Amino acid sequence: MRQPRSAIVPPSNQLVLPSLNMSLYDYQIEAFEWAVSKKQSYLALDMGLGKTAIAIAVASAIVEQERKKVLIVVPPSLVWNWVSEISKFNPNLKTAVLRGQSVHILPDADVYIIGNAVLTHWSVALMGEIDAIIVDEAHFFKNPSKRTKALISISNYLPSDAVKVLMSGTPAPNGRNIELVSQIDFLGSKAWTGIGGIGHFYQHYAPWSGKTVNGRKVGRVSTNDLDLKNRMHGSFMFRRKRDEVIDLPTKFRATIALEGSGHAVQDYMDVHNDLIAWLESINRNTTGAERAYALVQLGYLRKHVGRAKTNAIIKHVSEILDNEPGGMFIVAEHVDTMNALTAGLFKYNPCEVRGGMSDGAKKAAVNDFNSGASRVMVGQIISAGTGLTLTGNGVNQNYRGVIAQLPWNPASLKQAEDRLHRISQTVDVHITIPLCHIEGCETIDERLWSVLEEKAFSTGILIDGQGEVLLEQIQNGVLDSYRKRK
Repeated sequence: MRQPRSAIVPPSNQLVLPSLNMSLYDYQIEAFEWAVSKKQSYLALDMGLGKTAIAIAVASAIVEQERKKVLIVVPPSLVWNWVSEISKFNPNLKTAVLRGQSVHILPDADVYIIGNAVLTHWSVALMGEIDAIIVDEAHFFKNPSKRTKALISISNYLPSDAVKVLMSGTPAPNGRNIELVSQIDFLGSKAWTGIGGIGHFYQHYAPWSGKTVNGRKVGRVSTNDLDLKNRMHGSFMFRRKRDEVIDLPTKFRATIALEGSGHAVQDYMDVHNDLIAWLESINRNTTGAERAYALVQLGYLRKHVGRAKTNAIIKHVSEILDNEPGGMFIVAEHVDTMNALTAGLFKYNPCEVRGGMSDGAKKAAVNDFNSGASRVMVGQIISAGTGLTLTGNGVNQNYRGVIAQLPWNPASLKQAEDRLHRISQTVDVHITIPLCHIEGCETIDERLWSVLEEKAFSTGILIDGQGEVLLEQIQNGVLDSYRKRK
């Protein structure tokens, strides 16, 4: 293993855009130049703006012009996508995928691709053996987990002028400034200096909430968001919004009310009535264990309401596909809802993307959907929410989506929608959100949608300086609705 390099290194020549089997948009060239000139950078481009292409350009320049090795850290579900994209756009790069959890020796390669789930197992082998790091979906490292610590440890072996790139359209997906700490730690001291230092960050952007438990301070709040955004943009963060740089077709989002049916309706009402009675009995805001219990009950409600509207969703989708060409991307969360949708839409040869699938199986599903071999894709919202391009291949046009189960976080919803609404889409995208209706009851679908609408899906608000959206606030908003009305 190489020893840590000296922090004092001579400046290198500026990297230039390499020759690739693709053309970059002007904003992508800007992002490339930002990354190679800043050295430590955060590319916070909106979803669908081609961050992968930018990263391949950066990696190619480092390998071809400096003869250095690059590590690319990605969610496990995106490993095959990265291998495919690199081989397509720069087949001259020698790429190796790092897998498994036992002790390994690094193979000979220019670019190493590793799923973030096994990063801890490879950290020792990687320390001092790579020269640059690119992290896709960097918000996965928002918490100080073991894999986050492993990433930072590997990063610490790089010299001060090494290229380190974070990429995410939602750096703080829950709107908490504190979610940026581990990510900035990865970039290093220069990034911290650019926003006033870590002490300044905690004092001005993430101070203590003022709450105590057993005499100890707990929780931090987010403050001075606009100032933080301006400092990050002025130092290490490159931000571009889609409507600023490309002219994509319009995305329409509409809700429809679908009647709940089957045994799931009674299951739903049992939990619904019990939750309201319990909230009335305690007659106060829930915190700690009580709040945790309430959230579990809301989870049951979300699961039951998904089952209750499944038959109506199947009928709705079937009516569209029987009368119009193209495909339908359906997003759900719970396994039983996904299974029911897949079974109910069997005549359209549905494919699936869900947790636990191999890279090859996901790739086959995407190919089937884009080619039209499968007219329906049922995707689990997390597994299908990143790294997939589902716009069709020119023969089959995919421009319709159904959000069968609403997520808590508007960022997750937007991620899923943007599998269709991205570069290469040529027609308007229509997203339908079915809200389950049960006679005499305002369902959790209707309550959650009301809160999400209020938040206006401003998933980029932290880096755009418009305030903050907290997952906790969304959940509390739904809980409050049960206290106020049945």
